[in-house]
Amino acid sequence: MSSFEASLRESSLNKTMNAAAPSKLKVPSSKAVLATSNKENSANALGSTETASTLKRKVSSEAILREKLNERKAMNSTLGTSSLRTNLNATISAPASKVRKVTPVTTTLSRAPAVKTSTTTSTVRKPAVVKASAASSSEGNRADWDVQGRLADNEKMMKMLLSKLEQNESELANREQTITKINEVKGTLEIDVEGRTKELQQVYTEKLDLQNQMVNMQSEHNIRVQSMLLKYQSLESTHNMTSSQLNMSKAENESLKLTIEGQTGQISNFTTEVFTLKSNLKNAQESCTEKEAKIQQLLREIDENKTKIAELEAQVREDETLRKKLHNTIQELKGNIRVFCRVRPYLGDEIKEFNGNMEHYEFQNDKSLDINTSVMSGITGKTDGKKFNFGFDKVFQPQSSQSAVFDEISQLVQSALDGYNTCIFAYGQTGSGKTYTMEGPGISSEIDFPIVDSKCKGMIPRAVEQIWISAEALKDKGWTYEMEAMYIEIYNESIKDLLAKKQVSEDTKYDIKHDAKGNTTITNATTIKVRSPTQVYELLSRASHNRSVGRTDMNERSSRSHSVFQLKLVGTNSITTESISGLLNLIDLAGSERLNQSGATGQRLKETQHINKSLTHLGDVIAALANKESHIPYRNSKLTYLLQNSLGGNSKTLMFVNISPRVSDLNETISSLRFATKVNACEIGTAKKQNKTDLK
Repeated sequence: MSSFEASLRESSLNKTMNAAAPSKLKVPSSKAVLATSNKENSANALGSTETASTLKRKVSSEAILREKLNERKAMNSTLGTSSLRTNLNATISAPASKVRKVTPVTTTLSRAPAVKTSTTTSTVRKPAVVKASAASSSEGNRADWDVQGRLADNEKMMKMLLSKLEQNESELANREQTITKINEVKGTLEIDVEGRTKELQQVYTEKLDLQNQMVNMQSEHNIRVQSMLLKYQSLESTHNMTSSQLNMSKAENESLKLTIEGQTGQISNFTTEVFTLKSNLKNAQESCTEKEAKIQQLLREIDENKTKIAELEAQVREDETLRKKLHNTIQELKGNIRVFCRVRPYLGDEIKEFNGNMEHYEFQNDKSLDINTSVMSGITGKTDGKKFNFGFDKVFQPQSSQSAVFDEISQLVQSALDGYNTCIFAYGQTGSGKTYTMEGPGISSEIDFPIVDSKCKGMIPRAVEQIWISAEALKDKGWTYEMEAMYIEIYNESIKDLLAKKQVSEDTKYDIKHDAKGNTTITNATTIKVRSPTQVYELLSRASHNRSVGRTDMNERSSRSHSVFQLKLVGTNSITTESISGLLNLIDLAGSERLNQSGATGQRLKETQHINKSLTHLGDVIAALANKESHIPYRNSKLTYLLQNSLGGNSKTLMFVNISPRVSDLNETISSLRFATKVNACEIGTAKKQNKTDLK
């Protein structure tokens, strides 16, 4: 679409929309358009003899002209003459009520500049300016009610504009013919420019090559001149130095002559010394020959010793295997289920309250404990008292240290390193010291690890340290171990991951699975590789913050769940290609107390019922194993089902029964000791008793 058509369309749209203000569009004057056209014609009038740069500018100008022409064609094809006429007719035929007085607009037609070639020059025409002065003046003089007159004026204007449109279309056709001829000339010029450009590039390349050769030759010449100057200076300096040295040499020569005369006498003396030295050298060579013979003999002895060392190392590995078998045999002879009793000392205000008095406990030896209930009867006003005697594999008095306790179970921990499944339980009423025995003092994650005094460390960190030390010692025998830790709790028969760093969704399920090889896994539970003994303190800290606790009448902060710390050990021997797998289970059972003693109600009552029920199921499983029953009720509780592969067969089990020193806790203490006595009567493994056992 031409500039004229665009201006006409804009004027029509302004009239249709009843614009109140006159158009402020600035249209270029006809003189500016004519000047631009003359400049382009003068640029195109250059002949084929122009330089390559002038021809390039001409081609660029022609490309711009073609782009403008294509834009006009596209606008014509989009809008078309019919669209313009439709808009004008719509404007003219608009209802009289909607026609408003519009200020006349002067529209200037922009034309493309004419292109002048060597053969054809297009005629340059001034842009036509259409002025609707008559119509405008007529409109200005007509009254507002003269609608018919205004319509007649608009029709005249439309006819005039359509006539002008036809003239522009004819002019556009002529310009297209001119552009076609220009393109033909352009093709010829482009071929000529391309040829001359190639020639120019070739000449320029030859020029550059000659310049480079000249620069290189000049550089080589300068280098040679500089080198010759340096050589000359060096030779001159050498000559001066040589002359000076020659003079000095002459003086030295004279001095040496005198010295030679003086040393001639010394030479005879030296000759005598040389003879003596040769004699000594001969003796030294004979001595070296003897030493070489001794060295060869020692090397042969070293080879023999290496062979003996290899044989001894093989014997050590065989002895290690034998040690494991003998160690396992000793543990089986001791009983695959053992029970230790530990009495907690008085703590805090209890020391002042009871003044260290434990008359109700009598320790006959390190394997028996007597309880005198007459003391308790005296407190309650009763005079009839009973005396109970309990015997266990080991009884630890209140003054027994954590180190002494661990010394008794260290051999059981060694069994886990030898490839056996091992369980160590801490059982007893609330506040009897189970958690202290297993973990040690309370752990806080707010300070650096390790934070526990070495004297107070519990069984869990001590067991990890012993396993770590033993694994390091076995490296010389070809053994390497990998350790993975898992820490869970069983609360109201539901499993909770104590090592989870993030908040776990309540929908997360923890399923216990056993495979055919005897391995036990818990889905979605966190397992962490243990890379140092001190890492266990971080795990205990994280677990202690996640474990479920609550208050009962027996203890202000009572553990309301069973916690199970599992350390899986996988060892491989690079020499014998042997591999073993062991599992160490360290279980801190929930506080056991009778319902009438705990004072639990509501949720705490439900927890106590679950705790006592799971402890009963644990006793049923141990009794069934001892009696070699065909059905072992592992599935009755989550705890026994989790420990299924660690309770029967060749597994090792040890139970700590922790008791309180308080007289008021004697009823619960006797109940715990009776349960532990029944467990102690069970035998699982090679050395078994044939008597039936009932733990109910």
